[in-house]
Amino acid sequence: MDLSRNKDFYRHLFRLMLPIFLQQLLKISVDTVDSLMLGSIDQIQMSALSQANQIFFVFSTICNGFSAGCCVLISQHWGKKDYESICTIAAHGLRIITVFGLIVSVLVGAFPQIFMRIYSSDPTIISIGAQHLRRISLMYTMFGISNMIFGISRGIEQVRIILASNIVSYSVNILLDYLLIFGRFGFPELGIRGVAIGTVIARFIEFLFCGIFFLKEPSIPFMWKDLKRSDPKLRKALIKVSAPIVAHEIVWSLGTSSGAMITGQLGKSAVAGYNVMYVLYELCATVGNGFLNAANVVLGMTLGRGEKEEAKRQAHSILAIALGIGFAMSAITLLVRDGFLSLYSLDPDALHYAKQFILIIACIWPFSLIEMVTMVSILRAGGEGQVGFYTDIVVMWMICIPLAAFCAFRLHAEPWIVVAIIKNIIVLEAIVGIIRVYTYRWVKDLTTDQ
Repeated sequence: MDLSRNKDFYRHLFRLMLPIFLQQLLKISVDTVDSLMLGSIDQIQMSALSQANQIFFVFSTICNGFSAGCCVLISQHWGKKDYESICTIAAHGLRIITVFGLIVSVLVGAFPQIFMRIYSSDPTIISIGAQHLRRISLMYTMFGISNMIFGISRGIEQVRIILASNIVSYSVNILLDYLLIFGRFGFPELGIRGVAIGTVIARFIEFLFCGIFFLKEPSIPFMWKDLKRSDPKLRKALIKVSAPIVAHEIVWSLGTSSGAMITGQLGKSAVAGYNVMYVLYELCATVGNGFLNAANVVLGMTLGRGEKEEAKRQAHSILAIALGIGFAMSAITLLVRDGFLSLYSLDPDALHYAKQFILIIACIWPFSLIEMVTMVSILRAGGEGQVGFYTDIVVMWMICIPLAAFCAFRLHAEPWIVVAIIKNIIVLEAIVGIIRVYTYRWVKDLTTDQ
């Protein structure tokens, strides 16, 4: 394996990784704290919140697809210091995400029960979750716009906008949730209703904060009037790069969400155990997410400068680092499992399931990191987002999900077997990702190789 010998590449990679990791950690910490606080008083409310959050999970991953497409294209133009093109791409991205966010806000606010029935068969969980969805529907549009600004900012290496906005908004989110869930310091005790109020207020603060920072960012001269910018060639390039990424995010998020849907039919204890496992998984995944986003930007800039041989060496280095992080995550997951579970008030069955599910994710971490960096960092940096889409269609939707559903509903297999089948998606996709990376078909300069 021919690794990069460029010390600036490694310094650049880890300099970008740290703030992105902290941003991801702050984001996940809110869900973790909410889960812990609700789980300490009511297992049903915790499960309802976790299942309702599946809707936001699908929405946010699609938004990530749009912003990732912008980030990929912008990072290559950033490598060329083409500021005019960057502003135009940003304008197209912001208009697209605003329309999408408004549509989702209306649908979730109008039909929350329909969405909840997808993820649970329990009437109590459906009722509580539907009320929560209706209350938070206002924040979808605000989150979508903020997320797009974050993607644009990553493309121009200005991750401090993301970190500063998240420090403020998520700190407010956690504080309000604590005050309103438990009714501290004179605030009413609202339980899951307090989570909704805290979430909407925090997303509004984030929206204002990152918008103001972005308009004052000196790296690119973007102003309100630039939202009217349009360029058919750049719009076509953005759609060409973003469409397969968005398609990948849709099939991946729906497939991942189907895992929650399948386990959601296996009983309250299995649902609680799965959701607790998923919280720990998301916490550990922040390291991988920080690394893959940083790697995507750095590799995109290298391709934008036309340094294709160096890009290959950097890809090799990214794979090696990812494998090391994956093994470290496996060890950490096993070490913290019992302590993490002690924070929850779970019935014996739910605790048993949670331990089994956490053991499964510990085993797949190395494959998960490889899947992340191949499908998201390396292939997308060269405009190969369609690889992840096609892989998910075959591996996820034609093999793993049907097999998991068959085992759950026909064979009535143990929940751990069902979850193991669902997570096996990652192993198969990691293998496909490695094979595709070593074809080197992704080594393209998207600003010229159209």
